[in-house]
Amino acid sequence: MISILLDVLGGALLLIGLVLLTISLAGVLRLTDTYVQLHAQGLATGPGVIAVLASSIATEDATIITFAVLAIVFVALTSPVSAHAIARAAHHRDGRNAPGPRGRGDGEDEDRV
Repeated sequence: MISILLDVLGGALLLIGLVLLTISLAGVLRLTDTYVQLHAQGLATGPGVIAVLASSIATEDATIITFAVLAIVFVALTSPVSAHAIARAAHHRDGRNAPGPRGRGDGEDEDRV
């Protein structure tokens, strides 16, 4: 009985993760601004990947589940850092008078970098 429940839960998590990854991929391909693409990318690297990795619970194998948990921790720790680095690089690439993430374009947000 518990095996069937874990299979259903694992399948549901896998389906949710794949749907989130597909939506995120469409967002990255469709959106033009780097900052907006980062928003779409955050959907993939956050809940999408975590849901796919969490679906490993259906395997009922302790080794696989342990590696999945370690991967979830790694993704949760490194995803915000990488997104920040990409946004900062885009900000520097665009120059000082380019519109910032809030679209002001007055260079006022340069003081916070």
